Amino acid sequence: MKRIAFLSSLSPFGKLLLLFGTVLLFAIVSALGGLLAGMLLFNASFAELASYISNPVTAKAVSFIKYYQLVNQIGIFILPALFFSFLVSNNSVAYLAMGNAPKLISILVGGLIIYAILPFNNYLDELNRQMSLPEFLSGVEEWMMDKEFQAKKLTTVFLQTNTIGGLLINIVIVALVPAIGEELLFRGVLIKLFNQMTKNIHIAILISSIIFSAIHLQFYGFLPRLMLGMVLGYLFVFTGNIWIPIFVHFLNNASSAIVYYLHHNGHIKVAMEDFGSSSNTVYIIGSLLITLWLMSIIYQKEGADRFNISD
Repeated sequence: MKRIAFLSSLSPFGKLLLLFGTVLLFAIVSALGGLLAGMLLFNASFAELASYISNPVTAKAVSFIKYYQLVNQIGIFILPALFFSFLVSNNSVAYLAMGNAPKLISILVGGLIIYAILPFNNYLDELNRQMSLPEFLSGVEEWMMDKEFQAKKLTTVFLQTNTIGGLLINIVIVALVPAIGEELLFRGVLIKLFNQMTKNIHIAILISSIIFSAIHLQFYGFLPRLMLGMVLGYLFVFTGNIWIPIFVHFLNNASSAIVYYLHHNGHIKVAMEDFGSSSNTVYIIGSLLITLWLMSIIYQKEGADRFNISD
């Protein structure tokens, strides 16, 4: 017997509100549930856990931060996307474009794209960091800089490890789980909803990419993350398969974690933030052109008929 999705008849805007409420609900539950479970798992009081979050300096604090990040990633991204698709579709697997195995050519070319775009994306990062707000927005700029500092501090806490086991744990937390969760939500659900609302797939990809970048609260990395979101969005639309952007997203984050590990332990000289950077204009422009060429290969191989995702 075919399952009935009782909320499938909602308007696209109604579905967007439903999604927002679902994310908010699961975020609250995962945050509180994660803290309660953390009190038992780490034998710590609520006040101690709060201190771990604000100032993770001990090994126990870092372990809790990693555990709590994992819980929240699942609660904010993965569970809401799955639950929402269950409510609005009688086939959640098809709705999220998870049912078909990805083509090998798209996997290989998608992997190349994430490295080809590095010089251009690092150039965008440099432009972004030169941003300066007007004097009357100095308070906003100070808040943005504080958020950037906190994010950088948390990244350092997360990625510092001297063991292969620690590296693998980091890859799961900062690469695998975020790649699955963020792609399910931003590409698998939001692009579909914005496409239904605007009747324009390009606008849908742009809006979802803006939200994807903004939600990280790292404003001095907004432009490169926006570009990454656009690439992931078009890969999803071109292939009609969520596993391609999940793989590319995972490869991007995992590469950063691996480069950080190698640099931190003295195996390579290049730092994570400098990986793939170039000040050569030819390399920067070439990076963008090669990326566009690789994207066109996927578009041609997967078929232009995929350029309009189903509702």
